[in-house]
Amino acid sequence: MKDDGMIFLIGFMGAGKTYLGKQLAAKLELPFYDIDLEIEKKANLDVNDIFTKKGEQYFRKIETEVLLNWDKPGIIATGGGIVEKEENRKFLKQELHKIIWLHTPWEIIRSRIVNSYRPIAVERTESELFTLWDQRLHLYKECADIVYTGNSLEELYDLI
Repeated sequence: MKDDGMIFLIGFMGAGKTYLGKQLAAKLELPFYDIDLEIEKKANLDVNDIFTKKGEQYFRKIETEVLLNWDKPGIIATGGGIVEKEENRKFLKQELHKIIWLHTPWEIIRSRIVNSYRPIAVERTESELFTLWDQRLHLYKECADIVYTGNSLEELYDLI
């Protein structure tokens, strides 16, 4: 499937955006991009260093700059918090974009992120992470063209 469009994967950290995104891109014969890697290039620091040395606000600023200037077609994995800024949600919801929300249950998210290296997870308790996940659900829903609750590439491919 060759396409000039952009398919953005949204969802909480640990939802599988990078993992499924790479598989989906290969199956659709489209390039795969990870917004976090683009942020690292722009900041010349890895994500963990951005958080520890510059803080979350700086990360979110760069994240928004990268997203609002995005012009490469393909499958794009976003960061879990990208939906928090209204300007990001407006960009994502443009007509030419397809937004797939990987709506992964908390129990699975929890098993993937608690005690992980992720900067957001390191700074928060399990209860705080659950609250953050819960608070973002309506923002993901607001942006999503497709809500994916499965766990296989074939299911996701069929939805698209």
